[in-house]
Amino acid sequence: MTAPTPRLDHDGVRVTGTSYLWSWDRDRDVMELADRRARTIVTAPMQPAVVTAADGATARWSPGVVDRADVDGDRLVVTYTKVNGADTLTLTWRFEAERCWLELVALTLDGPVDVVSLHYFAQPPETGETSADGTDEPAPGLHCRYLVHPGVSGSAVTSPLIHTQTKLDTTTWLGRGGGGVVGPRQQWGLPVHYVCGIGSTPHPVEPGALTTGLSDAFCVGLADLPAGDLLLRFRDERFAPVLQLRGDLWGHLRGPGGFELGARLVWTVGAGYPEAIRAYQRALVETGAVAVAPSSPNKAAAATASQFNTWGAQLAAGRASQRFDQAALDTIDAQLVASGLDVGMVVVDDKWEGEYGRLEHAADRFPAFEATLERIRGRGLLVGLWAAFLRCDDPATHGLGEADLLRGPDGAPVVLGPADAPYFLFDVTRAGVREVLRERIAAFVARYRPALVKFDFGYEIPDLSRCAPSDPAFGGERLLGLALEVVVGALRAADPDVVVMYYALSPLFAPYVDVHSVDDLWLNAHEYHAEVNRRLFFGRLLGELGVVSYGSGGYDWAHQADIWFDSVGAGPLGMLGAFTRDLSDSSCPPELVALHNGLVRLSRRNTRFRLEAIGAGGLGPVTGARSSSWVRFEDDVPVLVALRVHDFLGAPGVREYGDLLAADVDVAVAALDDDGDGFARARRIGVVTRGAGRVVLRFVDDGEQVTVVAHTLNGRRSESVRRSTADGLALAPPAAVDGDPVTWLELTRQGR
Repeated sequence: MTAPTPRLDHDGVRVTGTSYLWSWDRDRDVMELADRRARTIVTAPMQPAVVTAADGATARWSPGVVDRADVDGDRLVVTYTKVNGADTLTLTWRFEAERCWLELVALTLDGPVDVVSLHYFAQPPETGETSADGTDEPAPGLHCRYLVHPGVSGSAVTSPLIHTQTKLDTTTWLGRGGGGVVGPRQQWGLPVHYVCGIGSTPHPVEPGALTTGLSDAFCVGLADLPAGDLLLRFRDERFAPVLQLRGDLWGHLRGPGGFELGARLVWTVGAGYPEAIRAYQRALVETGAVAVAPSSPNKAAAATASQFNTWGAQLAAGRASQRFDQAALDTIDAQLVASGLDVGMVVVDDKWEGEYGRLEHAADRFPAFEATLERIRGRGLLVGLWAAFLRCDDPATHGLGEADLLRGPDGAPVVLGPADAPYFLFDVTRAGVREVLRERIAAFVARYRPALVKFDFGYEIPDLSRCAPSDPAFGGERLLGLALEVVVGALRAADPDVVVMYYALSPLFAPYVDVHSVDDLWLNAHEYHAEVNRRLFFGRLLGELGVVSYGSGGYDWAHQADIWFDSVGAGPLGMLGAFTRDLSDSSCPPELVALHNGLVRLSRRNTRFRLEAIGAGGLGPVTGARSSSWVRFEDDVPVLVALRVHDFLGAPGVREYGDLLAADVDVAVAALDDDGDGFARARRIGVVTRGAGRVVLRFVDDGEQVTVVAHTLNGRRSESVRRSTADGLALAPPAAVDGDPVTWLELTRQGR
């Protein structure tokens, strides 16, 4: 598409794209993004604030004035002078038909000061605030009616759907996480690297405010990784990204002279925020910022295999951390076998290792560790292993020294972990560390042959106020990016088919992550299912980049059925439950085992797909970003439908899906063939219901003969032959056959 040309006049600039209208008022220095119906999506002061500090002086900032604005083809270049008194700042916007870009901020410092932070879209000083340490801090300036912040909290205490008039006053991470900011506890989804929003009518409750008054949605996200900590500041109905740079602590951004700060930001617009996020992801793919290689058949099989993770059972048995041993592992494995759960993979969690950094099992606690792994493989299962690759107990073990660890402003290595088991973090900007990691990882893969590696705690890298690498060019977000490049690169060099699991929602990390995890759910007692549903609502979008989402079950079995039902379209089923007493005194009865084993049969093995929420909630903080039902597409063809017929957590129930399916009972239906034609021509179909009721497969042609096999938990087969009518094939799946729970129905269409 032809790039739009900015139109410059004495009042400012206007840009007309195919999906957006962008304008800038020169006199007020305010930008506005609107949709094609001219409904305002978001507004903000355009000039960022650059906070600087001189040696021993209080950090300061003050806005500059617009000196000039120039249009060059598809670009708008705005220069501000008198920034912080005598500095110069230049912003460059670049416009495309479907999106616009804000390039790196060009800054020229006039004197010997250090850059502390960069605040995008900052408010003027008269509306600024005073931070806890008494220094003036810029206030955020982006304004819209609804803010969408995936990963804003590790629980439902703060919803990802935020009505800005709630006037939150907090700071959260958009980047990797790691503390150093005040706000709700985050973990899952980090780094996110984007945020979304929607505009509405001036008054929030005037007629049409939630219908025609709602604008399209915007998404603004990173196009590359900055050398700083990416945060999001909320205050007084407004918000804005903040980049913590801390040149005052590390001396790498000291004037006088010129610097490029931040990262490229890409702005996209969609009919709703999922569509805006999708447009952001497409922008990264189409510009080459993100490239994900297709999975091999072996890798895809491992990435989509259902998982049992030992962590919950370790906790329930009192065998976490150094108390985890051979007896505990063997007992947990025996309990899994006895349960009858048909899993494809067993993941051994922390702390099978002896010393962090060595990537070797604790021989004293696990004298038969490798024999246990072989026994698991002997049952036809895959093995996954947990690892915190950036942790180091003792650098001397690796021939390294304190200089090879992340250090604090005092020059000493930063220490993390509990007082009785402290550890350090490797500095991956050091060549010696990278070599050690590659050697250790190669030996780890060769010895233990994991099909999946759960890479944990990348988000624990402290922020730049607490520590930095030896090469400050890789501080902040770039540090975790480099760590993934080194660790995942070494894993794939050792075994191209190894699967990597991580938490990140960021599409920039899609090239390194094969499975997105919705863990850890420990802050969501009694509502694990509610939180998983919401996390999958966002995580499912990564499926379009080839990243599946793993639906874990929290730490009990109480809501596991709903979690598995939501997971079946997004990726592998998972669980952390214990087979002994857990925190809810719950258990895994045969009916639950039967549901799991049936849904496993329906799981698709492709890792690239689109999962649509067809029973989605709205913008409410309680009910929004949830869905009762799902349909999965592969190559734009529907291949799996999961319907809940009643409302679920405020999301409306769905009793039919087009010309494919109708039901009065919760049901999941999947095409079992992999011919690319979906339901229309599938010869084999799988059906799993939750409870008694009627299901009609509308895609089965009138008069077709279909063989129906009911599979039971104990391996029985009950076969019948059915013929469809003009309405399709009607089924009334039994819950059990002679008291034996039915796991799934296998349908074979004759003549296909």
